[in-house]
Amino acid sequence: MPSVLGLLKAREKKVREEVARLRQEAERVQAALGEAERALQRLADARVTVAEVIVPSSIRTEVPSAL
Repeated sequence: MPSVLGLLKAREKKVREEVARLRQEAERVQAALGEAERALQRLADARVTVAEVIVPSSIRTEVPSAL
């Protein structure tokens, strides 16, 4: 029969490996999230720029919800 300490050490090793795997996954997800947020910001900036160029300022000030 395995010792209690041996079982605890084995369990601890498995959990440490899981923590390391999850940290790597979190880093990957964080990087992907950063890229997606930057892409979203670029699109929002482009939309504002296009709206400023194609919509006359008198219409923009009269109907802001149209943008």
